[in-house]
Amino acid sequence: MVNDDVKIIVLRTDRGEGKPNADCGLFGRTLEEWVVGAMRGMDTVSADYAEGGDLLPVVRPLLDMSRPITAVLYSDTPLITYSAINECINRFRGDVIGALKLPRGWIFSTAYLSSCEKAQADKVIALGDEDFITVFNYNQLAYASDILRSRINYYHMNAGVELVDPAAVLIDAYAVIEPGAKIGPYTEIRGKSIIRAGAEIGAHCVITSSVVESGAKVRSSTLDGALVSRGAEVGPYAYLRPGSRIGAGAKIGDHVEIKNSRIGAGTKVCHLAYVGDADIGEDCNIGAGTVFANYDGAAKHRTVLGKKVFVGSNSTLVAPLDIGSGAFIAAGSVITTDVPERALAISRAPAAVKEDWQKNAYTRDAKDNRTAPGGANSEG
Repeated sequence: MVNDDVKIIVLRTDRGEGKPNADCGLFGRTLEEWVVGAMRGMDTVSADYAEGGDLLPVVRPLLDMSRPITAVLYSDTPLITYSAINECINRFRGDVIGALKLPRGWIFSTAYLSSCEKAQADKVIALGDEDFITVFNYNQLAYASDILRSRINYYHMNAGVELVDPAAVLIDAYAVIEPGAKIGPYTEIRGKSIIRAGAEIGAHCVITSSVVESGAKVRSSTLDGALVSRGAEVGPYAYLRPGSRIGAGAKIGDHVEIKNSRIGAGTKVCHLAYVGDADIGEDCNIGAGTVFANYDGAAKHRTVLGKKVFVGSNSTLVAPLDIGSGAFIAAGSVITTDVPERALAISRAPAAVKEDWQKNAYTRDAKDNRTAPGGANSEG
């Protein structure tokens, strides 16, 4: 039934400090938004309300006399459902009364509400245990959170999403997870994230406002405002910050941080690297310990790599920098100037090797003390 004869007024409850209020977050929505969202497009307005106060002065200025029924609900009932409120409205229509008291809230005849001196119920209705659970402290918030988590996860599993341990997965209300995706335990999908069919999110991930495309795998990593393209692999222990764009089939390995950077298809950044403000072409290799030095103390600068660039381990690329396709950066180099295509760039201090060096205190002391356990320079 279309409830176009109903006006919904949601009272934003305030119990003071140390109590959950209307703006308290729960799976990506505030408590108030959970109540408003459950009304499914019915004419709904909100008003601030101090718990225990007279509701008539609050709701009367909001009455719409063209709508004969007015429902007054509270922001602290985030588990309320459309079916529950619709059932209450239909029961009210069946009775010739001025006011129906809900477990938490009211349904009034608008004409009655506009003229009564005090809100008094002609009838009291009882409904299911969950619909009107009131979040008046943080214990109740945790209880409501557990029920909402179960509802959200049941919805996704019923739609074809595999949750390995649904009791240990947290999914925000606005997240989109397509059928065929797999989510591991102790993982959070936050904000307006999109997980495509065939994507696999492993255990211990936190994914916020990010997109993970089909065939991609994310393990024990944190994503915030990132895109992981088809077939790419991320983790374990990677951190993709806002603006990270990981190309198809790319690999971002352990303890790698990416920020505001585009990683080309097939490129590998496998270990212990920082990539900030960079555009990296296809099929590049970024060695372990590589740092893209993007900040000069005043501004951020970008580094651009062409296709099939090899960057050896423990290199530092100091932006702004342009490295051409096919270039080879030798391990341990600090690169501060542009590198042409297919060029070798090497920047190291020459190694000085002194044979039979007698000033090696470590080996000399070890020789002197090897027959004297507990010597001054020995371990222990």
